[in-house]
Amino acid sequence: MGNINRSHYPALNQILWDMHQKFISPQLAFATYEKRWAYIDEQKLLDKEKQLIERLTKNIGNGFFMPAI
Repeated sequence: MGNINRSHYPALNQILWDMHQKFISPQLAFATYEKRWAYIDEQKLLDKEKQLIERLTKNIGNGFFMPAI
């Protein structure tokens, strides 16, 4: 899995408010989703973003997604 263009994923782009990189590593994306999950409205997630989170969970989280709440 290569670097992720954050502008293709609105929720990820939103929770990366303090970073200016356009492309981020899958590890950073997964860690940020977990740490800042409370700021995401799950009902507004696009299907492609849900699929990204599923891939990250499988590949980076070894099947576990443990969001901070």
